[in-house]
Amino acid sequence: MFEYLMPSLWIKTYPRTLLEQSMRAVVEAQQLYCRGQRTPWGISESAYAAVDANGCYQYCAFGLSGVALKRSWRRPHVVAPYASFLALETHPAAAVRNLRRMWKRGWAGKYGFCDAIQFENAQTGRSEAIVVTSWMAHHLAMSLIAVANRLLGSPFQQYFHAEPQVMATELLLHEKVSAGLKVRSKVEPEPATNTLTLEGFPGRFPVPQDTA
Repeated sequence: MFEYLMPSLWIKTYPRTLLEQSMRAVVEAQQLYCRGQRTPWGISESAYAAVDANGCYQYCAFGLSGVALKRSWRRPHVVAPYASFLALETHPAAAVRNLRRMWKRGWAGKYGFCDAIQFENAQTGRSEAIVVTSWMAHHLAMSLIAVANRLLGSPFQQYFHAEPQVMATELLLHEKVSAGLKVRSKVEPEPATNTLTLEGFPGRFPVPQDTA
């Protein structure tokens, strides 16, 4: 979620634009997936429940394969509370409900929400929550900025868009999805290379290999 939502901390998002629809889609994909896992949503890069020889938590880029350009090896199911703060821009009510759900479960400490919660299947078949009791300054900072934007009329976006160079290129943020182009994603066993079928164009087109 970090890659999709973090820019909105300082970049305005306009209704019915490519950027705004992408942000909404990734949050709703997260909600759908985590509902099936019976856990709070908010999978994003974060620390997780593995430590090195010095006892320091390890860090990894977690995400959903459905919104990634490159499928990767199966990773643990890890939820990062800061991702819900980033979602305040597009889904404020759902983000607050999600944060309250995590707060009631005690996944917070001296400096606020813990960096992440890793879910593992216990022998009983239920998901066991392992709380990663660490706090990262940049995750806390993004959370505070997201809250300030929501409560105070997006001051950080206003500051950024007041720059002349940003004002000169702001029109790019109004880009919309082409009305005459439909994209279909075929539901079938994953091939070696992900492809998309574009209506009106013959053949199949490989998707660039990159992780999201």
